[in-house]
Amino acid sequence: MKDLKDIADKNPFKVPENYFEEVNRKIIASNAGKVNETKPEGIYRRLKPFLAVAASVAVLILLSYTALKIFRPSDITGKLPEISLQEFSDTYLNDIDILTLEEGIPAVASYDGVHEVSNAEIIDYLIVENIDLNEIYEIL
Repeated sequence: MKDLKDIADKNPFKVPENYFEEVNRKIIASNAGKVNETKPEGIYRRLKPFLAVAASVAVLILLSYTALKIFRPSDITGKLPEISLQEFSDTYLNDIDILTLEEGIPAVASYDGVHEVSNAEIIDYLIVENIDLNEIYEIL
């Protein structure tokens, strides 16, 4: 093998003689009998981007559904304690009503301006309201 010192400083590659004059003629001669036919674009090629989007949405829905089935407990109602309607209304609804009433009461009630009301004044008021006298005496 030759050393780098033995290679001359000139380019060792050469272009064949009359190459550029004959290259156009050779290309035209090789394609002269052929007719360039283009096929119409098929329906699959036109719908390919839409099919890709539809497939990716379907995969996303499938993965979401699977994840929800795996990570969410399937039988929530079996774990709830069974209570009757009467227990529910007694326990929860009454508590809610009491809580709302308690919230409506002012924190500090001031009775400075209230004077004593006598039984006679109460009886007079109840008579004006058409309450029976027998019921008034039963209550008092």
